[in-house]
Amino acid sequence: METRPASFFRRSFHAVFCALLAFAVLLSSCPAAANEGEKLEAPGKLKAIQTYELLDMLAEEHGKVILVNFFASFCGPCRQEIPELIQLRKDISKEDLVIIGVAIDQDVRDAESFVKEMGLDGAYPVFYAQEDVVRSYRINAIPFNVIYNRQGRIEVSEAGYVPAADMKSFLMDLIRR
Repeated sequence: METRPASFFRRSFHAVFCALLAFAVLLSSCPAAANEGEKLEAPGKLKAIQTYELLDMLAEEHGKVILVNFFASFCGPCRQEIPELIQLRKDISKEDLVIIGVAIDQDVRDAESFVKEMGLDGAYPVFYAQEDVVRSYRINAIPFNVIYNRQGRIEVSEAGYVPAADMKSFLMDLIRR
């Protein structure tokens, strides 16, 4: 049976993601391997996050729909999308939807200023991406959204602004599944 390259890629990517997620869960359960108590902090207020930490956080939220939004201070569409995500956070229960913001600016100070300017403080968790995060998620443009279903599988992983009504409709469909 002949398989299309795109479907092969999706299956392969899913298998790799599941393996990484399992590794993150295993790593988080082993204090010595996880260097418990050691924190990786960016020079400013935003906590720096590496891929394994992000995957660990996602594993803790299993059973919920998760939206990871990658953004940067210099991104015009991000300025349009973030207020809409803040409103989504207000409209949809935290028991159903987890939103995580990840700044990919070159300078953490730019990201921190942007977070403050956009009113993201306290809206939902926001982190500063380490280089491995950008590589792991293959971010090639921003905004970049990754949406996980309740089973922890990626439903969407793509760049570009999504209008609020479309985003809310898609997320509500996932929540209802």
